[in-house]
Amino acid sequence: MENKFLNPKNPECIYSVPNVITLIRLIGSLSFFILALLKGNETYNFIGLGIHWFGDMLDGFVARTFKQETVFGAEIDIIADRVEILFFFLNFLHFHPGLYLPVTIYILDFAFFDFYLSYQFIKYDIISPNYFYKVDKTIYKMNYSPTGKFCNSTIVILLLIFLPQLWILAALFAVGLNAVKIYSIGLLHKKHLIDRK
Repeated sequence: MENKFLNPKNPECIYSVPNVITLIRLIGSLSFFILALLKGNETYNFIGLGIHWFGDMLDGFVARTFKQETVFGAEIDIIADRVEILFFFLNFLHFHPGLYLPVTIYILDFAFFDFYLSYQFIKYDIISPNYFYKVDKTIYKMNYSPTGKFCNSTIVILLLIFLPQLWILAALFAVGLNAVKIYSIGLLHKKHLIDRK
């Protein structure tokens, strides 16, 4: 029996199963982030982070597997990622105020430079940043390949959670991420200028 909900979607479509998953993980993670603050219990904060990571992998997997990738889905995914991570770190700093330096540097990368770079996909004929290799292979490898994504969204967070005593290493890695993003933005800007000529 055919499942109409998992039929391929037009890239311009707004309604899709992955988009529903994105909204569910946003609401779910924020609920636990708020609980963490209200209850003063960091465990809820980690549960919220887990929902964020699992939901982020799941909506992408469903979108690619069932050909339901859409421009709107990519946009709300980018925004949801930033909202969820910002809430996580606001709570994290409440419990670990001494780690403000690496957290601040990382947030500058993820919520500003990476947000700006990720959103540039709408200027090109691609559905999401996952297809940035069609625009520039170097930018894709550094930022949106599986390795690039893992480095950008996971390493600093794991270091701060499990090895907070190595906060200097986390801060240096976050500085490196900022450098990669600034370099990538420069490459993209240069390409944009060349394309306009």
